[in-house]
Amino acid sequence: MINKSEKALICKDINEITSSKRVFIPMTIVPVVLIVIIPFAVLIGANFIGSDSSTFTKMAPLLKKLPSEYSAYTPAQLLIMVSLNFMFSSYFLIIPIMCSGVIGASSFVGEKEHKTMESLLYTPISMEQLLRAKILGVFVPSYIITFISFVVFGIIFDVGGFIYFGKLIFPDVKWLIIIFWITPAVNLLSLTFTVMVSAKSETFQEAQQVSGFLLIPVIILLVGQMTGVLLLNKAIMLAGGRILMIIDLPTYKENFLQICS
Repeated sequence: MINKSEKALICKDINEITSSKRVFIPMTIVPVVLIVIIPFAVLIGANFIGSDSSTFTKMAPLLKKLPSEYSAYTPAQLLIMVSLNFMFSSYFLIIPIMCSGVIGASSFVGEKEHKTMESLLYTPISMEQLLRAKILGVFVPSYIITFISFVVFGIIFDVGGFIYFGKLIFPDVKWLIIIFWITPAVNLLSLTFTVMVSAKSETFQEAQQVSGFLLIPVIILLVGQMTGVLLLNKAIMLAGGRILMIIDLPTYKENFLQICS
């Protein structure tokens, strides 16, 4: 159970997050672009494809590996389903990475910038409780933002689904794995990396910039998905999330202790 000291520390971190423009602005702009503007552009653009299938010429390697039901789609429907299941499934991971990176950098480097880490260590709270409070203080708001983005994203694509398919097209099993299994693991991975970077960084900007390297695997995954080189099935996604979970917490604890030492 979380005691009053842990709750107070979590509330302190969340209040600092919501009152800081350098944290709040990127956490607002990035999700809006990724889950509102780009999806609307895809849905609107699909209306202008008509019956022209030449748009997908460069995606031929991917199209050859798609399930058989994709062959029955019109070009507009194909654009929407390929974007939804192969482009946005990778794009979406940018949100938990960005949120955990920004919030984590603010939480940990902010303590160093304000010279409050030492006083924090003298509070009547054990190291285990401090570790748990710091994890939840970053993880909870990051996951909430990601989940809200997931809901808004789903509403947009389901509206598009009714227009182009006459039915709901979101979410499927893979997307449920992403939001309830992969996203928490990626949140913790980003948080772990941010803690490691924070141990060496002196400013929020420095920690945030270095944490941006976590986007490289997402870009590689996106390219692999869109070219058909790397297509993720349910088993791979479940196994990948499990591996990340196993790695995350012990690594986080080790890096957190380095900051406190």
